[in-house]
Amino acid sequence: MAYKSLRMDLIDKIRELHSKRVPKKRIARILGLSKNTVKKYLRKADSIDRCAEKGVDAKRRSLYPATQDADREEVLKSLVPHINRELSRPGVTRQLLWEEYKQKHPDGFSYGRFCDRIRAYRQVQSATIRLQHRPGYHMMVDFTGKRIHWIDKRTAEQVACEVLVCVLPYSGYTFACAVPSQKQEDFVWGINQALRFIRGLPQVILSDNLKSFVKKSDRYEPVFTEFCGQFAAHYGIELQAGRVGKPKDKASVERHVQLIYQRVYAPLRDRTFHTLDEINTAFVEQLHLLNAKPLQGKQYSRAEQFEAEERLLLAPLPSQLFERKKSTPAKVQRNYHVILGEDKHQYSVPYQYIGKRTHIVYTSSDVEIYCGIERIATHKRDRRKHAYSTFAIHMPEKHLKYVEQRGWDAAYFRRQAARNGPATRWAIDQILGSKHLIEQTYNACLGVLRLQGKYGGERLEAACRRAQTTHRVTYSIVRNILKNGTDQLPLKQEQTLFTIPAHENIRGASNYE
Repeated sequence: MAYKSLRMDLIDKIRELHSKRVPKKRIARILGLSKNTVKKYLRKADSIDRCAEKGVDAKRRSLYPATQDADREEVLKSLVPHINRELSRPGVTRQLLWEEYKQKHPDGFSYGRFCDRIRAYRQVQSATIRLQHRPGYHMMVDFTGKRIHWIDKRTAEQVACEVLVCVLPYSGYTFACAVPSQKQEDFVWGINQALRFIRGLPQVILSDNLKSFVKKSDRYEPVFTEFCGQFAAHYGIELQAGRVGKPKDKASVERHVQLIYQRVYAPLRDRTFHTLDEINTAFVEQLHLLNAKPLQGKQYSRAEQFEAEERLLLAPLPSQLFERKKSTPAKVQRNYHVILGEDKHQYSVPYQYIGKRTHIVYTSSDVEIYCGIERIATHKRDRRKHAYSTFAIHMPEKHLKYVEQRGWDAAYFRRQAARNGPATRWAIDQILGSKHLIEQTYNACLGVLRLQGKYGGERLEAACRRAQTTHRVTYSIVRNILKNGTDQLPLKQEQTLFTIPAHENIRGASNYE
């Protein structure tokens, strides 16, 4: 006979009330049960008494004898480890495993109940524990799976870059920055920016088994790269690596990667960036908003908890952040550039060093070029392959003039003329509009502007003012006005020079009527 399943505390209460001679009908009313249910459990009192010293499980087995479903449950439960292993193999499906299960156990569960129970068993096995983090102890780091892009203005090329996320798990204080790649030097540069952001040093940095971080992974003693070992020694901190395939070892940063997508990527999704620095500046603005936002269900934010409970427990930063310098020899080419082979990028040096042997000393952000013991050039590091970083001061004069000429346009000449005065600007406008092809007027405009160097800006402005009285303006007219000194004469006196004087031998228009 099937019995309604009751909690063991209700069964014990039925027995207790019955022992006090409380009528069955009243017991049912007190406990909210039917009278028949009370009677059925009291008939099982002998079985309960025999199990009184065996615990709740023994009582329940006595009250509810094993059924066919219970037997099938035990069989399927014993197969769960095998089923989980098989599901991880390529091409293995639940349908296939159920068919094999039914061949061995024809009275087993249907496919739907089989899948439900497998899912329930796996959920039980995936139970998690809430870890208690020590303030100022760990900083967890990881790269996001989704990259962010910026547009090179010169080439219109879309450049992808990685995003490093760093989290202090106790307070949840979060940092993220864009880096060119996941290489060692970029990884360490990103960590440096995180340490600068939190203004201190944690005791341990925990990451997964990145190639830039771990040389040889091991569950108990991972071997870290030499570069990261130097980094840890410089700061006096420990390095830890999560177990391979165990993202829960650094669950805080895994969760905050999703948060970075929502609170940093999403607000910036419609913005266009042209440098890595622009991206990181925008990131910092969004990170301050994220860290200042009150936590859900709490009266404080990540930033407030960090400042109150964690900030003072961080060790102070050293006076100089860790940065590994690399060095490579290079010869100055005829185009007065040296090639940094790692990036295949060329950097300019003063043209006087053409043919000289130099050494390039570079970090993740800067490039220094030495000839002997003299530093002859410094540049910001540029990762664009087969591109050039050139300073005008390194160029010969004729090359500089050529480059300047390539940058000429009407707007350039108008700007230069306006700086001298409105009359000069008027003269340049007239010259620019004097020919069908505007490029053919550039040399004349350049000649007018260079008269300023010989005669001075005031005289050039005066000469252009005199030229306004003529029917047209050219470089030659402005030059002749300056050469003859006409610009220095009062305007009225200049006009009398071209006025016919009165005289009795000069006939007027009336004589020809």
